[in-house]
Amino acid sequence: MTTASGQDRPLGHRAASATLWGGVNMALGRVVQFATTIIVARLLAPEHFGALAVAIVVQTIATNMAELGATAALARGEGDPDRIAPTVFSIALLTSGIMTAAAVILAPALAAAFDDPAATPVIQVLSITILLQGLGAVPSTMVWREFLQKPRVVVDLCSLVTVLVLVVPMALDGWGAMALAWSRVGGQLVAMAGYWIITPKRYGPGFDPQVAAGILTLGMPLAMANLVVFVTLNVDYLLVGRMLDPTALGLYLLAFNLAGLPSSVITSVIRATAVPTFGRLFAEGTLGPLAAKFVSGVSYCAFPISAMVVALAHPLIVTAYGGPWAPASVALATLGVFGATRILVELFADLSVGAGRTGWLFWVQVAWLLTLTPALFFGIAWWGIAGAGVAHATVACLVVIPLYVKSLTTVLHVSAWQLLRGSTFPLLGATVAGLAAWLATRGMENPAAALAAGTVLGTALYALLTFRQGKLLFADIRALLRPRAAAFDPAGSAPPGEAARP
Repeated sequence: MTTASGQDRPLGHRAASATLWGGVNMALGRVVQFATTIIVARLLAPEHFGALAVAIVVQTIATNMAELGATAALARGEGDPDRIAPTVFSIALLTSGIMTAAAVILAPALAAAFDDPAATPVIQVLSITILLQGLGAVPSTMVWREFLQKPRVVVDLCSLVTVLVLVVPMALDGWGAMALAWSRVGGQLVAMAGYWIITPKRYGPGFDPQVAAGILTLGMPLAMANLVVFVTLNVDYLLVGRMLDPTALGLYLLAFNLAGLPSSVITSVIRATAVPTFGRLFAEGTLGPLAAKFVSGVSYCAFPISAMVVALAHPLIVTAYGGPWAPASVALATLGVFGATRILVELFADLSVGAGRTGWLFWVQVAWLLTLTPALFFGIAWWGIAGAGVAHATVACLVVIPLYVKSLTTVLHVSAWQLLRGSTFPLLGATVAGLAAWLATRGMENPAAALAAGTVLGTALYALLTFRQGKLLFADIRALLRPRAAAFDPAGSAPPGEAARP
């Protein structure tokens, strides 16, 4: 597993180091991914992105169902991985194989459901990544569990560079959406090989019925929740594709991915250590007092980025992707609001998994889907792709966040105000900064100049308005890591009586 020196380091230090390297990983990864999207968007038409959107819907749902949530038992840091991992491997391999075969066979029907028959071969090619993720499920989870984010930087960067190296010549050769699909397969193959190389210990398939029962008790509600949440986050693609057209779907995909960039970066950094750390903190009874600090820190970093995305949507789209993509800015402006709320939603989901509250997590996702679907229908019918963003933001604020807060306040024994108060000043500061940036750039004809000026003005104003909270936040982070480091169990062991829990 890990080296002796690595295991002897306190949990606080290991988590801090992993989070730092996770941030480096995400920063490098997003730069490469953003550059790739810009290059490909200038080579392909919007309808090609629409076909990819359909394939991604199928891939993400199948991938997150493929291992039935089994890796969560391995990732939480409780139990003996030598006992758990072989069973997790068998479950992931079997179910990912079934999901891959089902996606290939059902691709024509799935593409027809989105009213985009051209997506059929794209779905079939992209389904290969489902099997590859199943093969790499245990190695990637062990890397996550043991906080090995430093070597993971190399693996993930190699994967992204592989995508870029493959997609450009394919797009230039006229492959269209298939260039996007095959390049992702290549990137996933490199990632799987890399995780097998850097994993602290390699495991083969095996099966223990008692272990499997414990794994599925924890994992099945999480797998079902993942299924529901990915349907929830992709039902908009289905409705946009059927109610509008493939071009509108391509514009919407671009806007959704760009709006979600802040949340994906920040939550990916957090998830580098979140579930293993939250699981250990919950086991020792200290997650409740610390949860508010996580919420405050995430809000402080995330809200101003989303505010700038909303305020500068049009110059951002035109500068990055060119004039033909300008219609996507109307969706980006509304989806940017959802991007901010989604960051909190993702953090609350990780806190729920760390606390072992996967059953409640599933029901929150069900409520989210049941309320979002009609909201999306009416929003798209009234305002087109911009209406989808309005629906997302409204449901997240009025339904999803309140339900998560209700669940977490119960299990963590804190009040809603204690949990959320650290996010109020970042929200107000980001709103004022975004409004100022929008007003200052309204009359500017050069989109690149407007983007630069608005970003500088908004960032400076936000830093000024929230200077005191930012200073206190960084002081809290330093104080959190130093005094508590010695109190953490370096091996991450479970309390007495819980050692047999997977």
